[in-house]
Amino acid sequence: MAAGAYSVATRWQDLDGLGHVNHAAVFTYLEEGRDAFLREHGIGREEYVVGRCAVEFRGEIEPGHEAVTVECGVLELGNKSVRTVERILAPGGETVVEAEFGIVLWDPEARGTRAITDAERASLSGSEVG
Repeated sequence: MAAGAYSVATRWQDLDGLGHVNHAAVFTYLEEGRDAFLREHGIGREEYVVGRCAVEFRGEIEPGHEAVTVECGVLELGNKSVRTVERILAPGGETVVEAEFGIVLWDPEARGTRAITDAERASLSGSEVG
């Protein structure tokens, strides 16, 4: 699936009482990977908002994992939105989290949505996954 793959460090404070990475920390890992992916396509973190997400936890991110890999690709391009597919892989390569995000492009000055530019569309089109 990997349209873009990014290493994200795990942090001691991400562990919960059961000794594995807490589910809330997973959203931060996905966000860090998504931010890097979108930045490569000319979209800064201040230029999008999350409209929806669906996350499936498939395995444990163990405390001994110093980093995970976040993969991100495009499922669908709209006029003002992008639907991404994202995965977190443990160091052994197994998928531990699968997610889909619906993001909406944002104009921080106007405080509203904006259209995907032709340049962004062309760049993101090369990252579509089946």
